[in-house]
Amino acid sequence: MKSKKEKAKSEFSLLQWSGLVIISIFFIFFPFQAGLFNGWDYPYEKSILQAMILCCILLIILSFYLIFRNWRPDNWNSILTVGVWLLPAIYCLSSIQAVSKHNAQFMTLISFTLSAFFVFGIYFQTTSTSRKLLESVVMISGYAIVLYGLLNYFGQTYANDALWFTLDTYRLSSVFQYPNTYAGLLSALFLASLYYTTHAQKWHWRFVHALMLVPVFVSLILTLSRTALVILPFIILIVLPFLRLAKQVIYLLNMVVSVVCSFVISGGMEKILAEVVVKVFPKNEGEPATPLPFWNTLSLKGWLLVLFVSILTALVAIAVQRWVEPWLENRLTIISQKKWARAAVPAGLVILGMIAAVLLLASPAVRGMLPTAIAERLENINFNQHSVLERATFYKDGIRLTSDYPLLGAGGGGWTALFEQYQSNPYFSRQAHSYLIQTLVETGWIGLFIHLAFAATVFYLYIRNCVRHPEKFGSHFIYYIFAAAILIHSFFDFDMSYLSIAALVFFCLGSMMSAYASNETSLIKNPISNLDWKGWRLAFPVFMGLITVTFSFFVFKEYYANTQYTKALILAQEQKPLSELTVPLDHAIQASPAHPRFLLVKSDWMKQAYAQTGNPSYLQEAKKVLDKLKHYDPYNRLAILAMYRYYKDANELENAIQELEEGIRKFPWDIEFYETAIFEYYRIGEQQLLENANNIESWNYVLNLYNEIERRMKQLEDLPEQQLQGRRFDISPEIRQLVAQIYYYTDREELTVELLRPMIHNSDLSQPLGRTSVRFYLAALDAIGQHDDGLKRQLIAADPEEERYLNELMMKQK
Repeated sequence: MKSKKEKAKSEFSLLQWSGLVIISIFFIFFPFQAGLFNGWDYPYEKSILQAMILCCILLIILSFYLIFRNWRPDNWNSILTVGVWLLPAIYCLSSIQAVSKHNAQFMTLISFTLSAFFVFGIYFQTTSTSRKLLESVVMISGYAIVLYGLLNYFGQTYANDALWFTLDTYRLSSVFQYPNTYAGLLSALFLASLYYTTHAQKWHWRFVHALMLVPVFVSLILTLSRTALVILPFIILIVLPFLRLAKQVIYLLNMVVSVVCSFVISGGMEKILAEVVVKVFPKNEGEPATPLPFWNTLSLKGWLLVLFVSILTALVAIAVQRWVEPWLENRLTIISQKKWARAAVPAGLVILGMIAAVLLLASPAVRGMLPTAIAERLENINFNQHSVLERATFYKDGIRLTSDYPLLGAGGGGWTALFEQYQSNPYFSRQAHSYLIQTLVETGWIGLFIHLAFAATVFYLYIRNCVRHPEKFGSHFIYYIFAAAILIHSFFDFDMSYLSIAALVFFCLGSMMSAYASNETSLIKNPISNLDWKGWRLAFPVFMGLITVTFSFFVFKEYYANTQYTKALILAQEQKPLSELTVPLDHAIQASPAHPRFLLVKSDWMKQAYAQTGNPSYLQEAKKVLDKLKHYDPYNRLAILAMYRYYKDANELENAIQELEEGIRKFPWDIEFYETAIFEYYRIGEQQLLENANNIESWNYVLNLYNEIERRMKQLEDLPEQQLQGRRFDISPEIRQLVAQIYYYTDREELTVELLRPMIHNSDLSQPLGRTSVRFYLAALDAIGQHDDGLKRQLIAADPEEERYLNELMMKQK
């Protein structure tokens, strides 16, 4: 019969292995759900909520597992597992003043999830077996994503945006549907693969990881990410000092071989892609793709090309380890004993490598050997190209935004809600393209400081452990590589908006601390390590239990709302009666009352019902729903437009115009608000004109809006030539026409002629707008004593009625 101690140990092992299996499922399968991208809308939420449910199960297992541990606050792992919950706590606080209630709550749940993965990293890797298993899971997950990306590249499968088409070029993005984030992961995966290739004890494991070097790096090249290639040398510089000098040289040698081989085959791969696009990709929107069978000659040609070079690289790595490494160990013994060797030598090698790469890429002969798309991307690496300038604009606008929400920020989703109000040109980006800026906007300076302080503490403690306990340095170093590489890349892009990526980072941070669990108490004296209380053993499990209950309640509530809304959409597709549709929709709203999509759909259905039946109760219900939506999400563009349309349907024109004015204040670069407001003000002024009003105030508003558009257009002229403007912001023909009519009716015919002249020669007289423009132009010419008989004949030929309209228009002015 088992003793109590043996029984506890057995239960502990079962719980631990259950946790390991679930974590493995998360990292291997969930990245294939578009990387669990948080796009701040309903379509992205279901897979994220499913991942959170898995996290709830893990938290339950962890809570029971911790009962069997003698937890005390006498080491830094214990302190950090409590401190990490400050991150969701700060998101909770920022949600009090959040500009988007639902997004703030959803981001709080995401922050809870990330904190949980940090704790999982610490407590589910207490043995060398569990650590090796999870290290393998992380690498297998990365390799699977790489192979899936290449399957798409060679046409054997087709996923939407796995090859991202932009600026007439295809960029590899695999499961993430965004090449820059994929490049950030590939940078980390490449350096981790190099570590295993350099340090694996058994030759077959060394061979396996070396075999993946070319697929990983060639995938990095095919993302066409300039940021990743620029940042990569700096990441190498923070990796190499941890390795022995001989290992540093071997590491760099393996890197050079795999990089050169990858560039050599990239041209052939680009030619294969050109044929794949023709044979596989849909010809027109809505048509299905036609993936190639695995044994297709074109696909096999691509795979054999990659496989041949990969085997060659792996054989070189094995040969280097067998014959070159022992020779280097002997030769570099004296130098490696110098204190400066580990930092100075790699720095010098990397700098020399960067100089050599720049000189080579500056050569037209070398660039001519590369594929056109890759050569152009490398040639355009500088600080004066559009992606750099646009990111700089995002960051400046983010700082401006933060000045109004300095301490606790604008809540989760704050950038998405507010960026259009603070932007300096009409770009559209629901992501701040920087983890630092996005965190600053959402949680303020206090939140950013807590996030940075937490990450810095983990890195500091890990590095101190590596220095003080070199005998325990080992394969857990890949966690440092992944965390450091992705975090650095995320400073310049929105990698952390992918839950699978962010969870990997926090898991790696926790795993870094777990690696030195038995040595951490000697680092810094813990101020509460001397507290003696027998209840410490259960204090943290109870704490984790409370967190689990709270987190699970909100997650399952949101998931229920999501499923009910999906059910309502299915019923709508089946054209069920409104009384049946609203039941699941109301359940969804009851479970998630601040969700903007649910409220928008209900208001739209109510307005449709009003249009069909004329029953005012439907319109009143739509108003209640929209009032609730604007309360929870006042910066939601669709909510403002929906409220405008409601007031239009209710014949409350004054309120409708107030909504448009609010839209212009909150979205000053949205030309549609200007166009709609100008149209409404013009209609009011037209009515006042019929009433013989002396001063038509509404038309003065139109002219003010027109002048504001012109002022902002001049502001756009100051943008650097390389920076893209973003969305359209100009004077449309409709605006030009209405302003010209105002000038005509207010006896400023010269301005009418001046404003309409650019439109006249391109006017389509088969269209009402074209004929109206010519009509007012001819009338204005007549008023200032000029004529264009040829144009007049063309107008009348297009529509004989125009002669009468023209005469009536000229008579009104006389």
